This record gives sequence, C-alpha cells and structure tokens, in this order.
Amino acid sequence: MPEPTKTDLLVLRKLLVELPADQPLPRELRWGLGRLISWASFRITRALTREQIRYQRQHVVGIFIQQYIAQHGKKRGSKKYAYGEAAKELTGPYAGSWRVMQDDYLFEQHAPSDDPRSVRYRETLERRAREADEKRARARRAR
Repeated sequence: MPEPTKTDLLVLRKLLVELPADQPLPRELRWGLGRLISWASFRITRALTREQIRYQRQHVVGIFIQQYIAQHGKKRGSKKYAYGEAAKELTGPYAGSWRVMQDDYLFEQHAPSDDPRSVRYRETLERRAREADEKRARARRAR
C-alpha cells in the first residue's frame, strides 16, 4: 500500500477545508480519507522493510513521471524530472538523493512481478518447471 505523500495530504486538506459544513463528503474526498485511514491502521504496528521503502520511492517517481508527461506531452526528460521531484518530496525513512530514487525505481521496474501475465514471471515459472522435469527424468533413469 503506497504511503500518502505531502502533496496527497495537502490536496485532501484543501478539499476538506473548501467543503461547506452542511454538504456530504464528495466521493473523491471520502475515498482519499478512507485510503488514508486504511494506510494509517496498516502502518501503525509495522516496521519498514527495504522492499517497502523501495516500493514507495518507485510509486512516487511513477506519479511524477505521469505528471511530467501530462504537462509537457513527451517522455523525454520525464525520469530525470521525476527523480529530482521525488527526492524533494519524500521525507523520513523514504528520503534519498536523486541517485537513490533512480536506483530504486529501476530496481522495481526490473523486478519480477507476482502478476501471472508478467512475462518475466512466466519465464521464471517455465524455467522452474523445466528444471523440475529434468530432475524427475534423472531420478527415473537412476532407478
């Protein structure tokens, strides 16, 4: 679950402050507050792992890449911009330099996914299946 960023919290606060007191919460505000509460209850008792820190950094860099592409209409330069902005945005255990953001983003992008549609994951499963078949065939020959 991605940790909310300072910008996310400021947007939620702005929506909440601008809402008249006699109106029900809009859907996006209710969703954002619910997500924030879920994250807080999830996070309270857990110590951060290296994987969680790397995932959060990758998530924030991805958001800034999308933002850059939306603003400028091109991908070129988006990663450099995103690494720098993520380094400025993230604080606490997630803080890091431009280079750290780049390393963690690239690591997460190339890490095998648990998604069965992922090519790398499928290739890993096929390789393991071939190795298991070869092992069974050797065991049969040894009998």
